Amino acid sequence: MKKLAVVLCLCAALFSGCGNTQKSAENSADTAKSSSADGIDIDLTKMSSTMVYSTVYSMITTPDDYMGKKIRVTGNFNVYHSENTDKTYFSVIIADATACCQQGLEFDLGKDYKYPDDYPFENALITVTGTFTTYKEDNYTYCQLKNASYKLE
Repeated sequence: MKKLAVVLCLCAALFSGCGNTQKSAENSADTAKSSSADGIDIDLTKMSSTMVYSTVYSMITTPDDYMGKKIRVTGNFNVYHSENTDKTYFSVIIADATACCQQGLEFDLGKDYKYPDDYPFENALITVTGTFTTYKEDNYTYCQLKNASYKLE
């Protein structure tokens, strides 16, 4: 009986702690989502690593909520060439707070840029700014920052 009481107390403490964290996370996201003077709608560079990871996950799972928003994000540059499509894809990779999980946001600098001449070296820390959009390829919907620019950090 004592074990059950201890377990229930621990669960209550755990859930009450999570409630405060959630409220703090929502406030952080609201602050970062407001438009800034430079026209950025969602500035992920001002969020904690946990919030960045969560927001990117939200972008991927509910892309309609972010369509047309100007996004700024910092992460590691990644390049992938698909043999199936014969296309090269560029992304910024974001890790969660414990660095155990990663998500990427694809970006497109435009046709005037050539790889590798106009791109950073792989795994370089970069900040990418672009307009969030989606596109379809092989019956899948992909998220992308269009009309993007980057700077080395």
